[in-house]
Amino acid sequence: MQKKRVLIIGSGIAGSMAANLLQRNFIVTILTKKTITDSNSMLAQGGIAVALDKNDSSRDHYEDSLSAGCFYNDSQALKQLVTKGPKVLQNLIDSGMDFDKCSDGAFSYGLEGAHKRPRILHIGGDKTGNKMTSFLHCNLRNVEIKENTAVVEILSKDNTCFGVKILNSKNEIELLYSDYVILATGGIGQMYPLTSNSKTITGDGIAIAYRAGCELKDMEFVQFHPTLLSIDHSCYGLISEAVRGEGATLVREDGSRVMKGKHEFEDLAPRDVVSREISSEIHSGEKVFLDISGIPNFKERFPAITENLKKHNIPFEETKRIPVHPGAHFFMGGIKTDLNGETSIKNLFAIGETACTGVHGANRLASNSLLEAIVFAEATSKTILDRINDIDTINPYCHQKINSSKAYNCRNGASTEKSVNLPNIIELQQRSWENIGITRSEENIASFLDWLSNYDFLSPISDKYLNKENFECQNLCLIAQLIAKAALKRKESIGAHYITKGI
Repeated sequence: MQKKRVLIIGSGIAGSMAANLLQRNFIVTILTKKTITDSNSMLAQGGIAVALDKNDSSRDHYEDSLSAGCFYNDSQALKQLVTKGPKVLQNLIDSGMDFDKCSDGAFSYGLEGAHKRPRILHIGGDKTGNKMTSFLHCNLRNVEIKENTAVVEILSKDNTCFGVKILNSKNEIELLYSDYVILATGGIGQMYPLTSNSKTITGDGIAIAYRAGCELKDMEFVQFHPTLLSIDHSCYGLISEAVRGEGATLVREDGSRVMKGKHEFEDLAPRDVVSREISSEIHSGEKVFLDISGIPNFKERFPAITENLKKHNIPFEETKRIPVHPGAHFFMGGIKTDLNGETSIKNLFAIGETACTGVHGANRLASNSLLEAIVFAEATSKTILDRINDIDTINPYCHQKINSSKAYNCRNGASTEKSVNLPNIIELQQRSWENIGITRSEENIASFLDWLSNYDFLSPISDKYLNKENFECQNLCLIAQLIAKAALKRKESIGAHYITKGI
């Protein structure tokens, strides 16, 4: 029997993990909007949370995740994360993925917000995401990689996915047929002006899945990280929560502690709590800093952050302070999936931040994201492998006597015309920040939805005017509307969704 085809959309840790697990048995292609190294996974600093230490347990990890998620987590998904996680990670360790160790050879565990004990494994100090993802990339032996390729539409019939429509590296439109499609496109960070996310993260996977008829879930829950490097009201990268785990504290310009008395964990409180406190301080005119004077080996422990601080001429070595500001970081909502990553459309899967199993609840626990990526990538891969000989799932579009890639309506360059009614993306980002950001009010959300209603973003853009800029802006508008509608329905504050009274 001819091998079945799998298209994986996204080259971060979730997509790359799935590609590693499927490449021996399937014809696997990774499609990525920019290059294979452009993803949020490559930027992840803190590490991966996992109960591998003999003094830790999956039960403790479960309870910490549940508490941080405001007890809104899906219990089965969370159980799968914390119980499967150690096994999946150990398999990667056994295959050569090497984490930082103490002088005695034991793993070096870091502490982050809302964890009751150190359980964060890291590589190269603060280069964990980069190193883990690069390791997986290096083990892609039989995978085709299509860079500079935007997936603009899910192809489906009778609620069954059979491929994707793309804007390829030559700005031509193509149809790619496959037996299975895995969406691993990350979150929605570029919907806001201040974000830790890669420039490529514009909610594409969630938007195209929704247009194809996929169910979504928990769209109101956007996590804002408390500590992005802030210079003149702009952000220039993440300052990992692990910095506070190593002893840094949040202070005002006069040196007084921002989080003192605000939460039992103070500087290591859940991210939604810390972000709101810092935002409130900044709104009242204060400047907020991370005081790193309590970390004697800062440059050795955090080499990537150190390099970024020096790049932007922050005098942290003299002042022992880093200017910080909250920014959009992680999306707890997304495409609704089961515990195997399957969506409401047959043969269409979603994993990583693009998906929503409910595992994070209303607020993700620090460093659970990389664990989620590998655990659910494995579950999805196993499900697809189990169907390898299932004749009923063979996609007839893939196994005709034609190439699986069919170009049509090709052009010598995509249209540069906007010719579609969309807002200026900078204005969209600013309005999103003000109306569906760290704090929200019903009045502001309703006003925001009225503003969005002036634009066209629900249906796919016609081929004549399809280009990556229009596509991204259209997707961000759709995601913004979906978040706003979900936020308006949820009347109570919980986790990352915080409703205030009045405008």
